[in-house]
Amino acid sequence: MQTTRREFLGAAAVVAAGPAAAPAGESLHAYDIARRHRITREQPTPGFLEGMLLGNGDIGVAVTIRPDALGLHIGKEDSWDIRVSEDHYQHVLPFPDLLKLWERAGEEAKRQGKPDMLYLESNIGFFREYTSKVTSSYQKPWPRPWPCGTVWVHWDSRMVRLLRQTLDPSCGRFTADLEYDNLRGARRAVQIACLVNWTTGHVLAWTDGPALFLSVAYYPNLDDAARLPPPEIDGQAGPGFADFFCLQRFPAIAPTEELPDPPPSEKDRNFALSGHLAGAWKLEGLAESQALLKRRAAGAGDSYTRYDQMQRVFFRNAGEQPFRLDVALFTPRDHPDNAAQARREAVRLSAVPLAKLVEETDHHWKQLWSRSAVEFEDRELERIWYHNQYFLACCLREGKVAPGLFGNWTSGKIGTAWHGDYHMNYNTQQVFWGVFSSNHVDQHLPYVELCENLLPLAEAYAQEKFGLPGAFFPHSAYPAPSRSIAYPAPPWGYEICETPWTVQSLWWHYLYTLDEAFLRRAYPLLRAAARFLAAYVKEGPDGKYHIIPTVSPENWGFTVDFRLNQDCIVDLALTEFVLDAAVEGSKTLREDAEERQKWAEIRAKLAPYPKAQGPYGEVWVDVVNAPPEFVYNVPCTLAPVFPGEQVGIGLREEQLEIARRTARVVRLEGGNDLVYQPLIRARLGMLDLEWFKREVRYCLLPNGTTGDRVRQVDGRYKDSSNFDFMMPMGVWIENLSLPAVLNECLMQSYSGTIRLFPNTQGMGPARFEDLRAVGAFLVSAAFDGRTVSGVRILSEKGATVRLANFWGRARAEVTRLRDHQRVPARQEGEILTFATEPGERYGVERV
Repeated sequence: MQTTRREFLGAAAVVAAGPAAAPAGESLHAYDIARRHRITREQPTPGFLEGMLLGNGDIGVAVTIRPDALGLHIGKEDSWDIRVSEDHYQHVLPFPDLLKLWERAGEEAKRQGKPDMLYLESNIGFFREYTSKVTSSYQKPWPRPWPCGTVWVHWDSRMVRLLRQTLDPSCGRFTADLEYDNLRGARRAVQIACLVNWTTGHVLAWTDGPALFLSVAYYPNLDDAARLPPPEIDGQAGPGFADFFCLQRFPAIAPTEELPDPPPSEKDRNFALSGHLAGAWKLEGLAESQALLKRRAAGAGDSYTRYDQMQRVFFRNAGEQPFRLDVALFTPRDHPDNAAQARREAVRLSAVPLAKLVEETDHHWKQLWSRSAVEFEDRELERIWYHNQYFLACCLREGKVAPGLFGNWTSGKIGTAWHGDYHMNYNTQQVFWGVFSSNHVDQHLPYVELCENLLPLAEAYAQEKFGLPGAFFPHSAYPAPSRSIAYPAPPWGYEICETPWTVQSLWWHYLYTLDEAFLRRAYPLLRAAARFLAAYVKEGPDGKYHIIPTVSPENWGFTVDFRLNQDCIVDLALTEFVLDAAVEGSKTLREDAEERQKWAEIRAKLAPYPKAQGPYGEVWVDVVNAPPEFVYNVPCTLAPVFPGEQVGIGLREEQLEIARRTARVVRLEGGNDLVYQPLIRARLGMLDLEWFKREVRYCLLPNGTTGDRVRQVDGRYKDSSNFDFMMPMGVWIENLSLPAVLNECLMQSYSGTIRLFPNTQGMGPARFEDLRAVGAFLVSAAFDGRTVSGVRILSEKGATVRLANFWGRARAEVTRLRDHQRVPARQEGEILTFATEPGERYGVERV
């Protein structure tokens, strides 16, 4: 039930789903708030995307329940088939030669009487042949995330009935309440629980008492089309225990016609999984399973699917007994001898008391939740924030591999669409959009490592194919050793925006932390992008710098005479952003003074954003000559607002009118804009949160995540299209950044000015604690539906605060909280400015 406004701000509010709301003025406890948003189901959930999701930022588990079993579907961020076929690269033309091919295709289209032809690369025969050659490697089934297998815990569905299953996001723990009926009139309750250990590569499942489970089976992932070495499985049962083991090798060298079975190499990888069962178990059928896999390894025998029920490690229960399963999972990234480590850890961890393991993991979740907190009177908004913060923590962690499109939750081919790769024209970046404002900056570090890994490839491509300095970052990439760009293909491989987009969040990381050591790490990437962009743009007769040719993401393709390939608004806005970042970064580090001048000149003279007159007035469009009523896949026409951060509240406000008009009337097909579109609306102060909740509900999956679901025909989709075609592909982790939308409603700081509650339409009373702002500030405040109170600011680095006075021109007083001394502050218009000291907390109140 919803609390009233009085109850929300008072001390006595009690929420039916959990503990009382915190009294106004008291600290928020995100751990307790998260707990009241437990996910509960009372029916079996046999489908993978119905399963409850667990994780520790590296290992991911989807827990499914059938009427007869519980399944643990196990994945890991760096469990990948890492083979990359690179035979396509020999066909990739230098960019000047590609332009000649493009010109020839345009002439052919005109000869056919089709000067308005779109997608020349697909519709002109010789261009289509070239495109096919340079995408040939991407058509292979590898690389891809590789599931680490599934554990099934079986019971007799006549005797065991699911009463309730619950995921508690406060501590990352799953529980299933079962009723056991012995069919002789006696019934009793049994609970099975599961968690992923936060401290190591460990999955733990246990019951609270004796349970009559029939059997346990481990199934490795098998796929004939993959042409991988078969998994090596083993098992044993002894007095009081049973063990199973799987080693899956991932060759680094892809097969070719000339070399169908490549030899091992030093770059090969693997995963090793070891499970330890407590109690009395009988091992069955192992020799037959091993023999089948050996026959497959030798190239003999039938396909996996014919005997998939036999290719497993299977244990039959000896009788009613307490259940405990410890699974250890490691790759060479975790330990040089990961196979031995997995076996050792499974046994060692099995001897650690359950209470200790639960307490350790609970402690780490409490630490995570202590970083920031929000509370909404609207519990649906609150649930969106907490559920998605939980899921993000399950798949993002410092020191681990950045997740691909579907994160660390995978089973069979679920999670392998588009290779489950890194798409660098929003998908990969979007995951990280809210980690800064949510005060989880460390979650961004896997992305930083990804960018650093891509830099040598991007620099080589810029030099070899464009003949330009700097780095041209790719459209698609993998967490795999590769010597070439994965998708150097028309049209999407030539989206200029992907280079500044790739490095953008590195500058955010600095702005939100003012960590100069990090800036020194990130600056070479920012500089490489700026160098490429500065060399690629061309000054036109109008004295402006233009980005021609380019490709709008993902619209139009290659067109005749660059008709729809000029000055893409996403390119322009992100180029402005990155050139600004490079200029400021070089000043801070006192580097590259000469280049800095050129970057600043180009930045000041970039072409204007393309616009057109539509039925509702003048609006931005994605490229010069684009029609105003086109149906886009993402709100690219609003790039100056976001991700470009060039127009917004208090920033180039002369363009706010066209920005808001464009946001009101832009046509979007859905499927890729669940976070993107409302975040832009929030930045413009025009997001209706009731509409936002409806959009989230439309895309909501049973597991609490949101998928990519189509909304509109007349663009790429038509009435016969399956609007749900992307929903079953996997867990679309790009949408886990939904908290970013709510953060932007609570506070905005990207312009350098902190604005409290800039978007309250449909929000109601709300509070937040320790959201991070540009300038390395942690900010807390409350909104009662009318006004703001309880403003607190922690200054980490001693920067100057610029705060938009929510009370307008009314006088505000700043106090240093340590000693309650007044701090001098200057107010110019609505902006309150005051100096700070590192580590000090300040309060701001209306006088």
